[in-house]
Amino acid sequence: MITRVRLKMMAYEWLPPGRRHQPLWPGRLVEKIHLPNGLCLEIWDYSRKLAGDRWLVGMLAQVAVEPEPERFSSPETYQRFREMTEGFVYYRYRKERHFVDERERESLFQSLKENFLRAALNYLSHPEFRERLLETEVPLFERRLQWEEEIRRRDEEAERLETLWKDRPI
Repeated sequence: MITRVRLKMMAYEWLPPGRRHQPLWPGRLVEKIHLPNGLCLEIWDYSRKLAGDRWLVGMLAQVAVEPEPERFSSPETYQRFREMTEGFVYYRYRKERHFVDERERESLFQSLKENFLRAALNYLSHPEFRERLLETEVPLFERRLQWEEEIRRRDEEAERLETLWKDRPI
């Protein structure tokens, strides 16, 4: 019998704690910036010691946007979205540096934060940022659901055929 296992093989990406997620190591909310378009930018420091006096310096910037139910193709899709994502679409930007000397950790984090704000604050503050993010992310979520459903159907069909043909001579 063939067993199919689907694993998410990717590097660990630190995320802030939530109702359904607890990160592997703690982070701290460094700053909240209320943007002119009504959104809120959060800057997180998730740095941690790696070995000896060497650190991983990590910065996560995120903006959470709650979409309206009307943006989804059906109420059921919206309900699945709420169950899977706690009801938010995120813009996230992360920057990491590995094996940073402990004495340089804080200044490097400040540099990462300042460079990000200098480059992205106007973009995130744009009056149409929310609308454009939702126009991109909601269809992506719906396509992912369709893709996962198709994979599930194919796996069920393969399992059915395997059961049907397992004892038949070749």
